Amino acid sequence: MNYVIGIDIGGTNFRIGTVTEDGKLMNFERKSSRSLVSDDAVERIGKEIKDYVLRYGLEGNIKAVAIGVPSIVSKDKSFVYSTPNLKGIENIDLGNLLSKYLDLPVFIDRDVNYLLLNDIQYYKLDADRDKTILGFYVGTGFGNAIYINGNIYSGKNGVAGELGHIPMYGVKERCTCGNIGCAETVCSGLFLEKIKKEHFPDTIIDDVFEKHSSEAVVQEFIRTISIIVATEINILDPDHVILAGGVISMKGFPKDFLVAEIKKCLRKPYPEKNVNIIFTELTQESGVLGSAAYVFNKKQNK
Repeated sequence: MNYVIGIDIGGTNFRIGTVTEDGKLMNFERKSSRSLVSDDAVERIGKEIKDYVLRYGLEGNIKAVAIGVPSIVSKDKSFVYSTPNLKGIENIDLGNLLSKYLDLPVFIDRDVNYLLLNDIQYYKLDADRDKTILGFYVGTGFGNAIYINGNIYSGKNGVAGELGHIPMYGVKERCTCGNIGCAETVCSGLFLEKIKKEHFPDTIIDDVFEKHSSEAVVQEFIRTISIIVATEINILDPDHVILAGGVISMKGFPKDFLVAEIKKCLRKPYPEKNVNIIFTELTQESGVLGSAAYVFNKKQNK
C-alpha cells in the first residue's frame, strides 16, 4: 500500500504521521521543532523523515511527503519565501532539496491550506467538488485559506489568502512580516497577549475570554476579527465558512458575539441571510491529516 507522510511544522512542534488514502492516521509523533529548523534545516528534517521511515518499516511504501509550514510558499509548492514567526526555514527551496535528499516527491504549502483541507474532508463539506469554502484560523497569527471547486486557490505566485497581512486603516504597528499596519497586528494571539498584559495583568491568558469578554477592549478585538472575516465573505460569497484556531478555541471565547458581529458587516440580504459558519476544533493531528489530503486530492484532480 502507498502511504503519504504528513508533516506539520510550527513554531513549537514538529508533527509527523503516516496517512492512508481513506484518511487513516498511523504512527503519529510530536516533538520540538526548534532543533530541526536551523541553518541546515534540509539535512535535519530529511534525516528526521528517513529515521521515521526506518522506525516504522515504511521503506518502498511512501507515495509522497507533504509538509505544512507557517510561511508563504511558491506556486509549485517547493520554495519557502517568508516565515515571519519561524525564521529557520525561509528563503529556501525546501521542497526540491528535500525531494533530492529523500528520493521522494515532496510538497510544501501554507499550514492553513492543509488545515482547511482537513476540515473539508472531516466534515464532508464538498462531496461534489463544486463549493467555495473559506477558512479563518486565528492563532499566534491570523491564517486564511481559500478553497474553490475542489482546490485550494493559490493565486499567481502561490501566496493567495494572506488576509492577516491586509493593511488596516489607522494601524501603525509593525508586523513580523516587515510591513506597517497588517491586520495580524490587531487580531491575533500575539495581540491578545498584549491586551492581557496591558489590561488584565493578573489574569492568565487562558482565562481572558472567560473572565473579560464583556470588557470593551476584548469586544473591540472580536469586532476587528469580524470585520476582516466579513470582508472576504462579502467578496467571495462562500458556501461554508470555517472558524478555528487557538484563540477561537480558548475557553469562554464569545462565538455567538463573533457571529453576530460578522453578520452586521455582511451585505444584506445576501450573503448575510444564509451564511453558513462552522466552528471546528483543531487537534495535534489536523495539519498532518490535511497535508496528506492535499496529495490525495492532487491525485484525484489528474
